[in-house]
Amino acid sequence: MPSFHYENIIDLTHPINSAIPVWPGDPAVVLFPLNQLEKDGFNLGGFTMGEHSGTHVGVASHFHDHETTLDKLHPASLFKPCVVIDLAKECEANPDFELTPDHLQHWEKTNGIVPKDSILLFHTGWSKYFSTAKYLGIDESNGLHFPGFSLDGTRFLIVHRNIAGLGIDTAGIEPGKDSNFSCNKVLLHGQRMHLENLTNLDQLPAVGAHLFIGALPIEGATGSPARVIALIP
Repeated sequence: MPSFHYENIIDLTHPINSAIPVWPGDPAVVLFPLNQLEKDGFNLGGFTMGEHSGTHVGVASHFHDHETTLDKLHPASLFKPCVVIDLAKECEANPDFELTPDHLQHWEKTNGIVPKDSILLFHTGWSKYFSTAKYLGIDESNGLHFPGFSLDGTRFLIVHRNIAGLGIDTAGIEPGKDSNFSCNKVLLHGQRMHLENLTNLDQLPAVGAHLFIGALPIEGATGSPARVIALIP
């Protein structure tokens, strides 16, 4: 196995609480006490939430029957090199911004080709809105507005760069206006994954970091909340 040296650790995970934004129609996050130290001899709490709320990983079964469930995700899939493309200024100017193959190829002129079997992270800057209504950008017609990957950009990364997954600091890898989940349906096959609702992507280098994805091995699950950690060389 190749060795890997790191100097810093960055947490890319939003804390889970009952106030975090959830996808329209998904169950609310509920945390509740079960046992108390004074009465029961120990403290214990419980929680309920959807598989795809908070910072989370999604796998192929999310959009395809008879494909990979979370418990079938290979352990090697949970530790991957990553690269980061920063288009936060463009996203701030346009909440419906889409990352296209042109943006990727422009990034590669400076940073090199996106490595095979890596996870590409898109820093939109949207995580600063996580506790506000702008994060989902719900309009009067219940449409959503936040940046994401274009379908062409996603296909380019799959076909020409053979990526392991996509990650983003918004509620979904495709722009909110795409109600068909187009990028997810193309991306999520085999061992490929998405990471959504990330944070602190501005603290990562464009290349060189590795991700550890602490996903719960829930049997039959399409995804789960995850502690996503970046190791910085």
